[in-house]
Amino acid sequence: MKSRYLSIVLAASAALSTSAVIAADAARPIAVNPLRNAYFGELHLHTGMSFDAFLIGTRVYPETGYRYARGDEVEVNGKKFRRKVPLDFCAVTDHSEYLGQMFQASQPNGPLTGSKWANTIAADGTSQKLLKIWGLSETFGTGGEEPAELLKPEAIRSNWQRQIDAAEGAYQPGTFTTFVGYEWSALPNGANLHRNVIFKGPKYPDVPFSSVDSAIPEQLWRYIRHQRELGMEVLAIPHNSNVSDGLMFSYADSKRDPIDNEYAATRQSIERLVEITQTKGTSETRPELSPNDEFADFENVDSLLTVPRKSSVNGGYVREALGRGLEIEKRVGVNPFEFGLTGSSDLHTGLVSSDERLAPGNLDNPPDVQRLLEVNAQYSYTGVKGSTSGVTGVWAESNTRESIYDAMFRREVFATSGTYVKVRLFAGFDYPKGLTKQRDWIKRAYATGYAMGSDISGAKAAGKPLTILVHAVKDPDGGNLDRVQIVKVALVDGRAQERIFDVAWAGDRKTNDKGRVPAIGSTVKTETATYTNTIGSTELIAEWQDPTFKPGETAVYYARVLEIPTPRWSTYLAVANKLPVPTSVPSAIQERAWTSPVFYRP
Repeated sequence: MKSRYLSIVLAASAALSTSAVIAADAARPIAVNPLRNAYFGELHLHTGMSFDAFLIGTRVYPETGYRYARGDEVEVNGKKFRRKVPLDFCAVTDHSEYLGQMFQASQPNGPLTGSKWANTIAADGTSQKLLKIWGLSETFGTGGEEPAELLKPEAIRSNWQRQIDAAEGAYQPGTFTTFVGYEWSALPNGANLHRNVIFKGPKYPDVPFSSVDSAIPEQLWRYIRHQRELGMEVLAIPHNSNVSDGLMFSYADSKRDPIDNEYAATRQSIERLVEITQTKGTSETRPELSPNDEFADFENVDSLLTVPRKSSVNGGYVREALGRGLEIEKRVGVNPFEFGLTGSSDLHTGLVSSDERLAPGNLDNPPDVQRLLEVNAQYSYTGVKGSTSGVTGVWAESNTRESIYDAMFRREVFATSGTYVKVRLFAGFDYPKGLTKQRDWIKRAYATGYAMGSDISGAKAAGKPLTILVHAVKDPDGGNLDRVQIVKVALVDGRAQERIFDVAWAGDRKTNDKGRVPAIGSTVKTETATYTNTIGSTELIAEWQDPTFKPGETAVYYARVLEIPTPRWSTYLAVANKLPVPTSVPSAIQERAWTSPVFYRP
């Protein structure tokens, strides 16, 4: 394992960065709801402190990124921007690899003055020459040259402190929550193994652990375990498993040995969440993996990040991983893939947005709209193939670090493709019929059952069927709701099998012999990039009993909520600029939300 500054990382017990928790204004006490509110936020955002964001021209830094996320007006390149809807929480997660070093290289008389990086930036304002000097495939711990001047621990420490200070300075308990975090970005042979590392605070390590230290996930977990031993609460969130070349959810560990109990237990304790959607594609499933799921082909991207070929499908998608986890658990006793679901943007502009009316990462029309709307290369995920996803929702008692982090850790979270649909799920064996019609049903659902993210013991079944409660409310500024589905992944004769059930839907549609309702139709007018909410519902609620439930069968359940069709961002952009609507991607999509699963064991 490489050890550029690993020894400093693991000796951090003598040098912890600490920050006082900001007290709420006494005149504005923090609202606390024991039945929990839905808060929306971002757990994956890059600023100019990420070397790749800097090289593509981003000069927005964490301080401005947080201000924009919470709803302040900001000025970038002479233009003023403000979010339509402020976020409730945000984590800036700049790459730990060479953190902030391109920024420092750009500073006159800075610590890198005279280096080839500083000279190239000074001579070439676009920094394009640096991309040739220092290719992406050579940066993330994959065996390429490691420039020593960019790896000085004191420089990394200083830049990391800036990340901490920016998050602490923007934190407004009760109004806007920030988390200190970073992205660990291993990229072996173009396969994405990235994780976002999120700290609860108020204690933080002296320096982050990067893939330059080690590109092996097990070593990242070792670092995280060490931080926990030092009293820091921290978790890791894998992302873009869709372009991991099948490595993210492999049956094997990094040495290619079968996953054992220790690996499974470590991963389950640290990777409590997984990112299911973002601008580089959705990682729920694909038609090849779920041929009976008519909604499986949604914003799918399958190109590796730096290698011009497609990513392996098997081992790269969340639904398949849920099944693999059940199979592994049967063999070793622990499920390594027991996670809740999040959605993020992964934007590298510093300004977070998931608005379908905007091109991904652009708050106004980019200079070359026509090129953006074209397929740039056979395997490219950029340009028209990019998505505007996504957003994370949490159910928490208050808008504070403590409450939101605890919600993430217990997996009471949900993901959306960028919409602000609210959805919650409960499961149990003692829910009376008609419970959701009672005014206090949420309180009773918590008291006698399990919220999303929970483990469910079959010992409580006592011969009764499993009942699942789902409640979804539309985005006030989005499309109406089409349907709510339950996705079940069960272990049958030692192999995972999936089934999908429509459990609530708009209108008077009838189910077919497979228990599915027909398509809701569409009001989208492609030529004008418009739609109307004359179909669909503003709210859907279901009390559903699994007709296939078997008390002795291990299973995972999660809900998926679909909106009615609305125009895709590429359609909005093409129509606004009087260009042909691209035919290489759908002109309309059905935005969606996913709850975290519940995990039933006999």
